[in-house]
Amino acid sequence: MKVRLKDIAKEVGVSIAAVSQVLNDKPIRITEEKKQQIKRLAAENNYTPNAAAKSLVLKKTNTIGLIIPDINNPFFANLAKVLEDLLRKQGYLLILVNSDDKADVEKELMQLLIDRNVDALIIALSTESYADEVQTKERLKKLSVPIVLVDRGIDNFEVDQVFYNNRHGGYIAACELIKKGHKKIGTMMNPDKNINCVYRYQGYLDALKEFGLQRKDSWHVVTKFQFEDAYEKADILLKNREVTGIVAGNDLIALGIMKRAKELGIKVPEDVSIVGYDNLVLNDLLEVSLTSVEQDVNDLGEKTVFALMNAISGQKPRYVQLTPRLIKKNSVSKRVSQ
Repeated sequence: MKVRLKDIAKEVGVSIAAVSQVLNDKPIRITEEKKQQIKRLAAENNYTPNAAAKSLVLKKTNTIGLIIPDINNPFFANLAKVLEDLLRKQGYLLILVNSDDKADVEKELMQLLIDRNVDALIIALSTESYADEVQTKERLKKLSVPIVLVDRGIDNFEVDQVFYNNRHGGYIAACELIKKGHKKIGTMMNPDKNINCVYRYQGYLDALKEFGLQRKDSWHVVTKFQFEDAYEKADILLKNREVTGIVAGNDLIALGIMKRAKELGIKVPEDVSIVGYDNLVLNDLLEVSLTSVEQDVNDLGEKTVFALMNAISGQKPRYVQLTPRLIKKNSVSKRVSQ
């Protein structure tokens, strides 16, 4: 039978609270002999504290809630794994939930995690949350636990935030194509709703402006961060044969384009060059490895956990912006003429 605090307390002749204090190395006015007797009995009986009871005493559960928009997206799956590994080393258990990129689901999950007494929340906001930023900020302000926003931030909002400079990412993606001689460059992403794409698209426009290049509205295709949606819409850019280069909002979009291009007999990179975003591990398994903007998930995870400890300790919020880099592979080739 599992030994309980009250069993040890009865054996030693002290209160249950005294036993708890001793086993948690808290100061208590009892003799050294009784302290050693308590520790000996606990060790002999393989006593382990009840996590729920301990959390009530310490007012801390050592659990962190993580809300991500899409567990099917390898970027978020990788981020969740990195965070779980790092937090476990800090003595925390991570609870992962998926919002399906919906604001109402996200709101429900926040409350469910708080009801389960998590010590803090790490949140990659849903795309829908940006439809009404004022309301989203108010909702986040009312949360009863510390929070860290990861990957997707909010401007002019005083909470810990850690994310990559997406505008710079979009810029270096477009510059890679431009420097290889491409002048007709299209995009596939969703800058109308996704905050990261807003900045990635702006970076793309920055590059075109810097090099004096023009664009057509027909060269921009709105798509979700999903392989299937990109695959279905790829014909809009591929069949007219106007663009010679494409900046994709993420690698899943790029993979959808590449699959459809192969079906149409359009060669990558000879006929069309493509730059992705995220530099997923699976990119190296492709027939043509994908040039992509890398967001180092390990660095993002480390900075997020540091910010989380900062938030839990009640320090002034930190606004951390990391710099992505371009990983050159085989999906971009030189364009001699257009």
